[in-house]
Amino acid sequence: MMTFIRIWFQGLYNPSRAFKRLQPKPAPSWGLWAILVRFVITSLTSILALRLLNKTPFYPSYFTFLATDQYYTAEIFFLPVFGLAGWLLSSALVHLILRGLGKESDFDWILNVVGIGLLIPMPVTWLVDWTTIALDVYGRGMTPLIHALISVWEIALIAVGFAKMEEARPWIYVLLAVLVKVGVYIPLAAVFIR
Repeated sequence: MMTFIRIWFQGLYNPSRAFKRLQPKPAPSWGLWAILVRFVITSLTSILALRLLNKTPFYPSYFTFLATDQYYTAEIFFLPVFGLAGWLLSSALVHLILRGLGKESDFDWILNVVGIGLLIPMPVTWLVDWTTIALDVYGRGMTPLIHALISVWEIALIAVGFAKMEEARPWIYVLLAVLVKVGVYIPLAAVFIR
């Protein structure tokens, strides 16, 4: 467990070394743990706080069976499932694209990279969320811009992780990392996450 935490926090200041240290670790279990840590902690802190403060989402629910005023109650439970689904879907797409390009592709390594890449920036994300919730400005002002910058950071981290997988042109890894975040997670979040 301590090695997991060390790699996680090393990714904040030296992602290349963190992903190099990740290579011999069990795959995909480290990616799974990373996704679970990210989304369970978010559920039990940010989303639970919004629920306890009786906040309602800024955007109404797309689901007619789920009332907007009860959305955060439900999100506490489905956010980890959302995270797991996005992790599997985005990693599978990256794997298929690499295979389609004739590249060697280790699906387990991709799962580890996506999981750790999405976990590394979370201390900053949680700090922003908890602060804006406490100040009652969550989702307004600079918060969306900060979240957008964190998404760019996640893309860069995932691209660095993919680059440790095999030798290829760096732009391929950047595009694949963009696919993970912009092609899968952000569109799914627009539907499910409030």
